[in-house]
Amino acid sequence: MDIPDLNILFDAGSPYFTHLSAAIIIVTLFLLFLALLSIAGYFPVLLSITSYTPVVARLKAKGVPYIEQERVQDLIQSSSVQDCLGKLKATGYLTRGSADITSEQAEEELLLTWFEEVALLRSQAPSESWLFFDAVLFFQEISKVKRIIRLIHMNQADVIADRPGLWPTGCSPDLAAKLGNVRTMSEAVRLLQETRYGEALLDGLALYEKENSVFFLDHALDCMGFSELKSQTSMVQDLLASPYRDYLAVLTDIQNIRVLIRAKHSGWSPEAVPLCFVDGGRELPLWRLVQLNEMMSLPDLVRQLAGTGYDPVLTPFIRTYPSADTMMNMDLALDQYLLDTVSGLGLVYYHNGGPLLWYLVAKDFELRNIRIILSGIYDGFQVETINRMLITSREET
Repeated sequence: MDIPDLNILFDAGSPYFTHLSAAIIIVTLFLLFLALLSIAGYFPVLLSITSYTPVVARLKAKGVPYIEQERVQDLIQSSSVQDCLGKLKATGYLTRGSADITSEQAEEELLLTWFEEVALLRSQAPSESWLFFDAVLFFQEISKVKRIIRLIHMNQADVIADRPGLWPTGCSPDLAAKLGNVRTMSEAVRLLQETRYGEALLDGLALYEKENSVFFLDHALDCMGFSELKSQTSMVQDLLASPYRDYLAVLTDIQNIRVLIRAKHSGWSPEAVPLCFVDGGRELPLWRLVQLNEMMSLPDLVRQLAGTGYDPVLTPFIRTYPSADTMMNMDLALDQYLLDTVSGLGLVYYHNGGPLLWYLVAKDFELRNIRIILSGIYDGFQVETINRMLITSREET
């Protein structure tokens, strides 16, 4: 139909349907069409944001009681182990254990509880974030491998076969039995080559044998976990991935700072330190880490963090260095910084995963607090000593 035909159509129609009104309608429809094209890719995102609402409401109602100062202090003030266990059971923790549960058994049940929490949270979260939770579950598998490594390091390998709940994926009863009979770490790493963790452990074995420290095996496993976490997070839809990526960047910074602190305190060769760095930090890119590695001492290292968020976290402890408590206090301060940062992310990204991320991290610290408090009461530690090792929330999230 050409323009004259359109003119005839307009003239034959309603007297209110003029050429001008037709032009306005056509332009309006065209603009609407462009608007729909521009936002079409956001519809799945909007739907995903909406799908976060019910799970966030459930998490808010459930809460994380034992990162709250008041609840933590009430637990520490328990008159006995049985009193402490009674309080925990009343709030839904350690319900599977008997009244005479040992500290070791309580720790194992709490580790299994953490795994179940992450799996449950994954099932409730929008499917677009499942990849991230899968990576977190993989970190839990890595923690099981670390536990096996520690048992072997402490010459307690014989208990491995009797604790199937703490076997990582890929560990068969036959492998667990063999691990329970090993006498050296080299033998254990050789056996673990049939699992996905074997290659990473092999990378850290030489330094373990040189320094007699499980740090190097732990670090090799952590690098494996970081690689998985980065890979999975990169596949989460961009507009939904922001809280997870910000968390990963801060976690990477903290991991690298811990490596540098340990290296300077223990006098590692500067050439060996970069092998332990993880790329992708928020405030400390790889080139900056290389510069920090050139510092001659731990106090010099901390001073070079001026202008970053880690400066006020670590600087107060330089005055007490090299006292025996300084290293532990720095480590705990970095943990507190991580929880505080994630609490902020929970608010910034409230509508697209922030509260889930906060709950995930807070729950991890909560279960650790419970393990520390129980172990402290079992061993007769003073309240002040237990308090120093706990990580608690500083503000309402």
